[in-house]
Amino acid sequence: MDELLNIEYLECDPLTLRDKETPIHTAVRHAVERDLQIGTAMAKMLVDAGGDPRTKDKHGRTPAQMCDPKTSELRSWLVGQEYILREGLKQEAHEADAEEGPTGSASDSE
Repeated sequence: MDELLNIEYLECDPLTLRDKETPIHTAVRHAVERDLQIGTAMAKMLVDAGGDPRTKDKHGRTPAQMCDPKTSELRSWLVGQEYILREGLKQEAHEADAEEGPTGSASDSE
């Protein structure tokens, strides 16, 4: 899955025709119904690859709203990611990293 998500211009948020769910919704459903660890890992990879956890399905639910008590940690993480995107913090962090240059620290410049 890591290799798939590394493909340039990969669309991480295509909606299913039937339920208007994103792959993040599907990963959360997998965590709830089948395997907590695999579903959680898939959801996090999809968000890290650019998927938007704020997208709602045809029922008006975000992936975080699909979580149950078993997936409360995933829910908290998704809510945090929603906040980061809503406030533009992810873009600001990315811009700060780009300004630091290849050394990883602005203080290393001469």
